[in-house]
Amino acid sequence: MKLRIYAAIAAASLGVACHRAPDTENTVRKALNQANMQQVDVKVDDDEHIVHLKGTVGSLAERSRAEEVAGAIVGTSGRVLNELTVKGLNDTTADDLDGDIRKHLDRMIDNDPTLKQRDINFEVTNGMVAIKGDVRNADEKNRVGEMTKAAPGVKEVANGLHIESDQ
Repeated sequence: MKLRIYAAIAAASLGVACHRAPDTENTVRKALNQANMQQVDVKVDDDEHIVHLKGTVGSLAERSRAEEVAGAIVGTSGRVLNELTVKGLNDTTADDLDGDIRKHLDRMIDNDPTLKQRDINFEVTNGMVAIKGDVRNADEKNRVGEMTKAAPGVKEVANGLHIESDQ
C-alpha cells in the first residue's frame, strides 16, 4: 500500500515537473486522494509557499500520514502547515486553547506601539498559527514571527505577512 502511495506521489511530481510550473494544490489533492484521504482539505498560499492541511481525520496516524504525503509533493520548495483535527480528540479543549493563543497574540500586538498600527491577524488551529496582514518592513515581519513563536501554546508558525511597498 505504501509503495503504491509513494509511486503515485513520484509520478505526479514528475508529470508536473516535465511540462510547466506545478499547480501545488491540485498535485497535493491528487496525492491525498490516491492515499485515500479525501476528507483532508488543501489550501495553498502561493506567495509564502505554504500548503495548509485542514479538516478532520480519524486518528493521529492519519494526521501524520497526510502531512507526509503533502510534504513529499512540496519537498524543499515550501512547507506544510498541518492544521488537521483528530476526531474526538478533545475538540472543545483545542478550540479553547486556540482562542487563548489568539487572544494572547492580539494583546502582544496591541501592546507594541509600532505593531498595533499595522494590519496583523492570526489564524490559530490546533496550536498552528498562520500570520496574515501587512507590515512596513522585513524587521517588523521578523519581529512578529519571533514573538509568535515564543508565545505559549504555539506549535508552529507560518508567517504570511506582506511587506508594504512604499508608494
